[in-house]
Amino acid sequence: MLLLSRNKYSRIMGALTGFYAVGLLVLGLGYSFFSDSNAYKISPELSEPQPTSIESKPDEISSKLENHQAVDTIEIRLQLNDPDLLNNGERIYRTHCAVCHGINLEGQKGWNIKDGQNNILAPPHDETGHTWHHSDEELFFITKYGGAGKAGGASAMPGYEQILSDKEIISVLSFIKSTWPVQIRLQQDQINEQTVKK
Repeated sequence: MLLLSRNKYSRIMGALTGFYAVGLLVLGLGYSFFSDSNAYKISPELSEPQPTSIESKPDEISSKLENHQAVDTIEIRLQLNDPDLLNNGERIYRTHCAVCHGINLEGQKGWNIKDGQNNILAPPHDETGHTWHHSDEELFFITKYGGAGKAGGASAMPGYEQILSDKEIISVLSFIKSTWPVQIRLQQDQINEQTVKK
């Protein structure tokens, strides 16, 4: 009789522990995705408008993006001087990107270790990763068509062509870039310039 009671007690405690763990997980994920905390920090120098390196007229670009028309490759430039665009990008990142790339853009642990089937773990989007090694255009196409799509890479990154508009892709990529230190952003700007010259 005593063994039966211990057995039942053990099963009940195991079930309660499992429910408790699941509850904590749900609460943690809910907080991560729905809180308005300042988990992301946009660089302070972005609070003031800065000149952009866009060669065409900004009004022309934003009207095309607002109409959800396809973006011409010459016009793909991340925009760091629009607070509304950056805030929208942060929301999009939390909804669509953070589950793989991390709530603080930290990526998945072991992202840089090859597994023989190409790199299937999501890299960080902060300055420790390689996102800033790519031009705005490359980042746009990787996000829109996926890592193995029109960008020509080998990756498990899915395409968001059917999920996000071009403007939303520009918005989330602009948000990501806004979190990088100034020096990293300047290096990525140089990559953009080299891409335009080609």
